[in-house]
Amino acid sequence: MNALQKYLSYFVKIGVEKTSSTYSERLEVALQDGKLILNSKNANYSFASLHRVFQQVFQRIKIDQKPPKKMLVLGCGAGSIPSIIYNELQLDVEMDAVEIDEKVVELGNKYFGLDEFQKLTVIIDDAANYIKNTGAKYDLIAVDIFEGLNVPKEFLNQPFFEHLKTNLNNEGQLLLNFVAYNYEAKEEVSAIEQRLNHVFGNVETFKLQSINRVFYSIKKG
Repeated sequence: MNALQKYLSYFVKIGVEKTSSTYSERLEVALQDGKLILNSKNANYSFASLHRVFQQVFQRIKIDQKPPKKMLVLGCGAGSIPSIIYNELQLDVEMDAVEIDEKVVELGNKYFGLDEFQKLTVIIDDAANYIKNTGAKYDLIAVDIFEGLNVPKEFLNQPFFEHLKTNLNNEGQLLLNFVAYNYEAKEEVSAIEQRLNHVFGNVETFKLQSINRVFYSIKKG
């Protein structure tokens, strides 16, 4: 990325690499507003709107005041959340990050320095499979799993929420990202809140970037 490209990227998106994978028809690394981002066919995958959502969420929960010792990210992408934790907030956190798409991880390593974080372990696996079988316990779990703009139904049901709770330490925190981009998705918000409340006994919903809803629950006792 030279100075001219960086300047031009504030006026027009500049493509850097286009590819595909088993899970994504199109993956594009592009230069936009002076920085590299990763997009899928219909949505930002890492380092644009999604990045801003978690920047704001971590401010809301004041993660820097009491950082988790061990954290799990379900849906690593190219590494937006690790980048915020390690580069921006400079927190000393042990992190496991699960990503089903190996090509996305390759792009994360190539363009975004994903493989440079010493306390990060990236696991190529299906998130549902991982959370059912891991015996690890976490202080914070962030769920950021999308197919386009939609969160697959298996990651919004009560059994999945029960698995998440099992893998949280007491007082552990859960963050679940969701996009209420149309009428049906907006209607789903209250149903998700009810399921989370049934499992955790508490839920707070953060409205961010106009269409993002991030559900926040804490494991009590």
